Amino acid sequence: MPEIQHLDPPEELEYLKDIYGETQHDRLYEVLTDSFNVLQNRAQMLLSLITITLTITGFSGPQIAQSSLLARVAIIFGLFFVLLSALVLMAGPLRLNWCTRSREENIEQSLVKLIVQRNRRTDRYHLAAVLLVIGLIGYVGSVISFLAAG
Repeated sequence: MPEIQHLDPPEELEYLKDIYGETQHDRLYEVLTDSFNVLQNRAQMLLSLITITLTITGFSGPQIAQSSLLARVAIIFGLFFVLLSALVLMAGPLRLNWCTRSREENIEQSLVKLIVQRNRRTDRYHLAAVLLVIGLIGYVGSVISFLAAG
């Protein structure tokens, strides 16, 4: 089976033009702006998980932390990574920046710039997801320790 080729932004634009047509700039622009919407929606989903974690911790966190040293360390570890995930989301995919705010020398360069921005935000989304999972592992570890302590 052939290996999947990852395209750099100019190559991706050429591939999109192969799909949608060389002169279909409006369609290409729409495809790229739709990808920002997908990122926004997924980032909001992660932010919802972060909010739930922080809310539950607000109610039960002190009791969990008092149960044992392991539970206290695990909940601090977990919350640190959950909050770090929120910061990455706010600085990345959830940062508001209009696609029409900047313009390059021509439409081709503007579209490539949008691809670059989308890719950066996607990378930050993936980082935030990993940080959140690490945080949730710590949080679940604290709950397990709490339950084990009885």
